[in-house]
Amino acid sequence: MQVIDTLDRRRNARMVRSFVLLTVFGMLALFFALNFRIVVVNGPSMEPTYKHGDRLLMTSAYWLFGAIQKGDVVVIVRPNGALLIKRVVALAGEPVPPKYWSPLVQMMGGRVPERHIFVVGDNLERSEDSRQIGAIPLSHVQGKIVGGHGELP
Repeated sequence: MQVIDTLDRRRNARMVRSFVLLTVFGMLALFFALNFRIVVVNGPSMEPTYKHGDRLLMTSAYWLFGAIQKGDVVVIVRPNGALLIKRVVALAGEPVPPKYWSPLVQMMGGRVPERHIFVVGDNLERSEDSRQIGAIPLSHVQGKIVGGHGELP
C-alpha cells in the first residue's frame, strides 16, 4: 500500500508541475499575442534604416522598454486608419529642432504641444511626417518598434 501511495503522490506532483508550467507558458503566449505584433514598412520614408517590405516587431506595451524618447521609432495611426512608422525627434514641451522647421512648425510656435510628439521619417525628402501633418497626439501612438528587420519574401 505504501508503494502505491508514493507512486500516486509522485504522479500527482508531476501533474501539478505540468499544469503550472502550461499555465505560465499560456499566460506568456497570451501576453505576447495581445501586446506585440509584426508591422510591415510601406514606402521609402524610413530609408536607409528600414526599407519597403521590412518586417518590424512593435509592442503596444512599450512601457516594458521605457517611455517614448527622442530617437525611438514609433507606429502611429492616422485618422483614416493608415499606419505611419516614424522617428521621434521632439517630445511634449520641447522646441522642434531647427532642421525640421516648416510653416506648420512656425504656426505651432516652434514647440511641441503637451501630450504630443514630433516625428519625422529618416528619409526627409520622401517622408510625410510632423513637418506636414503637425505634432502627433500620444493617443495616436500604437506602439514602439522594439526589433525586427528584413524584407518579406
